[in-house]
Amino acid sequence: MKTEHFTLPSRSSIRKWFWIVLCIKSIWLILFTILRNPEWHPNFSSGLLAIFGGDTLTYYYPVEQLIANGQYYGMCRMPGILPIYFPLRLLFSEVISQQLIVILQLVFSSIATVLLAVLSARVFQTQRAFVICILLSCITTFISIRDIYLLSDSFCISSLITCVFFLSEYLSGKRKMMLIYAGIFLAWAIFLRQITLLAIPIVGLFLLVHFKREIRKTVVAFFIVMLPILISLGTWTIRNKMTYGRTVVLVAPLKECMYNLTPELSAIRHLIITVGEDFQPWVKGGGAYWFFNQPIENDKDFPFADDDFTSSMGADELYALRKDYRSLSDTSLTSVAYDSLQQSVVSRAETYAAEYPKQHLWNYYIGNKIHFASHFLFPNRIDDIPFPSREGMNIFQLSIKSWSLISLWIVHALALCIAIIWLLQGKWDLLLWAALPFIFVLALSYLGYIEQRYLATSFPFFLLMISGAIAQGIDRYKKVNVRQH
Repeated sequence: MKTEHFTLPSRSSIRKWFWIVLCIKSIWLILFTILRNPEWHPNFSSGLLAIFGGDTLTYYYPVEQLIANGQYYGMCRMPGILPIYFPLRLLFSEVISQQLIVILQLVFSSIATVLLAVLSARVFQTQRAFVICILLSCITTFISIRDIYLLSDSFCISSLITCVFFLSEYLSGKRKMMLIYAGIFLAWAIFLRQITLLAIPIVGLFLLVHFKREIRKTVVAFFIVMLPILISLGTWTIRNKMTYGRTVVLVAPLKECMYNLTPELSAIRHLIITVGEDFQPWVKGGGAYWFFNQPIENDKDFPFADDDFTSSMGADELYALRKDYRSLSDTSLTSVAYDSLQQSVVSRAETYAAEYPKQHLWNYYIGNKIHFASHFLFPNRIDDIPFPSREGMNIFQLSIKSWSLISLWIVHALALCIAIIWLLQGKWDLLLWAALPFIFVLALSYLGYIEQRYLATSFPFFLLMISGAIAQGIDRYKKVNVRQH
């Protein structure tokens, strides 16, 4: 990275901005708390600040088991929460520890925001990018809302930003220890959310570009980054082998870990994703909602189109499949009738899913992926903000939620435009910074896993792109004005 004629913000300035960011993020946290709908998933609250997500127990229960029985439970969640939560639980009760987790998430998120701003200034060689990045991070809610949830997202996002910051420190001429720090934080991010494994090849590309394709130096630096990852993954794999007699490097298969993933649910879920529909059962208008949650008497919102059908699957077959799936919850069914109906549901769903790629080649391999990406980046709703339904919101709640959705659209639209402009201009060094967030979007869109919180890993790096592009545009405009006068 070039640094001539440019200096980063001073340490005193960085400290000042950290406190500003912490104050603004604290205001968001207070607003989310006092404006929270008391009836919004009543069992999802823990104490004053913390909120449970649907997966919270899967992250925290294994640590509780470690405290109670001396054994980390299962192979379904890597112990990314353990280094933070375990020491707290040794000192405090469960509820107090959970409130402290939220506070720690808030503080680490504030630190990461400032580090992201330093990154932006360094990448785009202008201090203006530093301030713009902080302002964008503070006025958007998409990351701040993660800090109040007892999930892995907040720590993961902050850890990934910190990893990239230390990598940039090394690329800017600092000692090799920066690579070890980068590796430690990337390893932690992987243990928190396994999708961050996709950052590893991007790290390799950064090193390859930095060393001007000198393979030996690139391999040595890359190995240093990978060392903490290899050690931690190796330790986890050995633990799984010794405890369960199985070689599990990351986590056990989904069918083992999703307790309610019955064969028929798994088959229909796969069918929904195969035909390009939303697998999230809480998203009204989506395929999963229609199958699992939509009242039978309200069938006006049939989500499947004619080009979703196959030679043996049309609207009638889907209605029948849904009816039979829901009939499996009938407790009056005998075991023989249940097994027969379950086998029929699974067989039909698997047949329809197998036919679709053969009969809709373009949609399956291209069209549906574009459809997933567009709905991922430009959703028609905002999830995870714990406010009432639209009809029950006051003006403050409605304003915050509307701004959250609009700002999400604006950020993604700008990031896409900037990436396209950089591509057309051949700015390959900057495109590396675009590759980091977009690799997650592309991978998740390909898989059809478009839950909004999965997008949060990419969001801060979109802000980095936008802040740098805006800062460079302002600097260029000012230089033109100076020359003209």
